[in-house]
Amino acid sequence: MITERVGSYFLWMQGFRDVRLVDSEKALWNLRESLYGVELQLLRADRIAGIEHILFAARNAVDSFTGKGRRAKHLSMEFLLFASGEHQIVEAIKLLGVSESSTELVLVGFSEDNTYSRALIDKATEVLSGTLDDSVLEVGTGKKQGDLKKAYNVSDKLLTASKTPGETESGVLKRLVIERSALLVLEN
Repeated sequence: MITERVGSYFLWMQGFRDVRLVDSEKALWNLRESLYGVELQLLRADRIAGIEHILFAARNAVDSFTGKGRRAKHLSMEFLLFASGEHQIVEAIKLLGVSESSTELVLVGFSEDNTYSRALIDKATEVLSGTLDDSVLEVGTGKKQGDLKKAYNVSDKLLTASKTPGETESGVLKRLVIERSALLVLEN
């Protein structure tokens, strides 16, 4: 589990591999019900471009949610918008929402105190029936690079044009996905 302080919130990220979901909505509801005071979101890991992607989206979501630019009623939904780079919640769910076929997930949680981390992991492990594995966050394989390029409409031409000297393909792809989220900040 990765924990960071973001504004007045603690942010938790935990990757899961080999998840077996029967009903993704019920699983998220179960997690949210059992941990009062924690804003939770489940995301498809194949569409997350590293820890930096989560952190950037979380910082912008907290700033927007606690400021005048709020777009959603819940911080978890505000975060989903920034993580996806989408304006509409429906589109954000299409891009990052989990389904019964999702086997690699990321659980993201926000809380104003840091006392829930162990309870969060225990409950999530029980509900998701998966293996804890933060490596699902990273852009480590060619398959994940391909999945990200397709999901965020990043062409090979754009990758080549955006690459700086010494930057890896996975590094430039990660940067381009994060820049998509940054556009929402500019539009606020």
